[in-house]
Amino acid sequence: MQQLSKLSKAEAIKLKKNIGEKIKFFRKKRGLSQQELAELVDIEMKSLSRIESGHNYPQCENLVAIAQVLNVLPWQLYFSDETESIAKMKENIILSMDNNENNIPKIYQYIQLIK
Repeated sequence: MQQLSKLSKAEAIKLKKNIGEKIKFFRKKRGLSQQELAELVDIEMKSLSRIESGHNYPQCENLVAIAQVLNVLPWQLYFSDETESIAKMKENIILSMDNNENNIPKIYQYIQLIK
């Protein structure tokens, strides 16, 4: 992954939104309100709202605390695909196959492993 300082402005915006969406997804999955999560992490609700909406990055210590409360690993707030819809996953798989036919046997083998 690129260093944050080397991300383009568009990539940085996308990353902030992605992190925020994942925090919101796992918060809701855990059945917590923004207020409850903010209190458990000891941050202002406004700060959490700005993180979830993709306006701010969480501070490192807050990211770790959020992950602990949500019972996920910090990297899952960057890379987890649980927030993607099934339709979006299918679309990405098809695009992957269309963009590189060499991926088809790998995808097929993986599907056979998890069946």
